[in-house]
Amino acid sequence: MKIKSNIGRSFFAGLGVLISLAVHAELPAVSTVYETSVSQHVEASDEAHHKHKASKSQWYFWRSAKQVEVLNEQRDFGEKWTRTDKGIIFYQAIYHDKKFILDFQPVDLKLLGQKTNWETQSTLVSSGLLAQLKKTSTSKFKQYKKVSYEGLVSGVHYKVEWLPELKIPYRIEKHEQNNKRIVTQLSELNSFDKIAHKPLDSEEYEAMDYSDIGDNESHPIVANLQNNKGISYFHDH
Repeated sequence: MKIKSNIGRSFFAGLGVLISLAVHAELPAVSTVYETSVSQHVEASDEAHHKHKASKSQWYFWRSAKQVEVLNEQRDFGEKWTRTDKGIIFYQAIYHDKKFILDFQPVDLKLLGQKTNWETQSTLVSSGLLAQLKKTSTSKFKQYKKVSYEGLVSGVHYKVEWLPELKIPYRIEKHEQNNKRIVTQLSELNSFDKIAHKPLDSEEYEAMDYSDIGDNESHPIVANLQNNKGISYFHDH
């Protein structure tokens, strides 16, 4: 049985702007809420009319020294990456509505063709992308420096407002060639000692290794997950 998951396409590939930081870079702990809106103008069969599609969603993002966790707006599905002291990364798909966790070992992710670079999961804008954009201005967001970038990369127009002290974006605007516009903006920023939104407690959830699902197809939750697409991680939003 194959569970239809979008792991690695990542809410963390749609924006196509993942980070590639130095391996030993220190990332500050953050607790945030982002809002992503997607709009697209589509030509209808009648050339005199056009259709406009739009969607909007919020999602939660927590980052600490050894963990990155995300949660969708409905708070029924999340993802967690945990890094060991030796730099080994483990991934969990957390079905909060079913109180069930699928554990993926590093070998599982490798077999699935999923890259497990810690920095890739830790932020939303790649240093490689920023290097190709032109710095346009510098301003402030609260007490933090905010640097604005803009430019065309591979046919896609980007506007990025970056918070270098926190190593997260304040805003990303992306215009694709198919009249699709994706805007992701920080809506809440909280300190870890005063978290307004906490990750859901999953300590008592039933857990199963991904490698064992083939032997548990009759399990009621596993059977239900067969047609579950998963979260598609927030970069697709």
